[in-house]
Amino acid sequence: MSVLIATLGGSEDVVKLGVRKMENVDKVILIAGKPLNEIYKDSEIKKGTIIINPVQKAHELKKLLEDFYIKVEIHEVNPFDFIECLNKTIELIQSEPDKDKAVNVTGGTKTLSLAAHSAAWMCGCRAFIILEKGTGVAIKEEFPIPAAGYLDRISKQMKRILARLLMIENALGRAIKECDDEQMRSFITRNIASSLGVEPQSIIPSLRVMESDRLIQSRRGAIKRGEPFRGKTGVKIWWLTDEGRIYATLFNRKMVQK
Repeated sequence: MSVLIATLGGSEDVVKLGVRKMENVDKVILIAGKPLNEIYKDSEIKKGTIIINPVQKAHELKKLLEDFYIKVEIHEVNPFDFIECLNKTIELIQSEPDKDKAVNVTGGTKTLSLAAHSAAWMCGCRAFIILEKGTGVAIKEEFPIPAAGYLDRISKQMKRILARLLMIENALGRAIKECDDEQMRSFITRNIASSLGVEPQSIIPSLRVMESDRLIQSRRGAIKRGEPFRGKTGVKIWWLTDEGRIYATLFNRKMVQK
């Protein structure tokens, strides 16, 4: 049995075709773009624009596919936010580790489709697009999956650090830019190392390499010293860049399992 992950925009037909073209589908995961009026203010939407609701179409498609005993999940994204769409697709691909799976990138905005294709490439997952020939016949065009050799240059320790920073950031419950030094205690070198069960000195080379590769960023800070000491001590605070979050999302599940 297999899992189909599909991007969805204004037409559910491309998803139906994808189900027909892919063998033994018993689960479909729909990545539906939110409608324009949920993303932008009315004043920002061009007058006369027809508002399409892919989420509504997803629920209609869910009812249809479930009549054929196909399990359906629906996930909503901002279809104009590349990073959000990329991270969500990676998470969904990683959530089905032992399944034969493929990503149908035909539907949705260009941003959503390209993000889904990028996620499939990064995860080594099959991806395809539905093309219609002039005769009206639809074909499934599979994309090649090149070896992502550059990912091998990110060491195991770096992957663990990225995954840990992502977990800490998600648990923070607020944007990094809204936090003061005290709220960023978990992001200092000593505490990152402690959460990984290693000495601080052992991760500093990896932190510096990842900062130069723009996967993480840092700043100097100062936090209160513990009792019986008074005053503050200088610290280095590290957190993920947007690009770093992408890789951290990719590595997170595997690193946590280890």
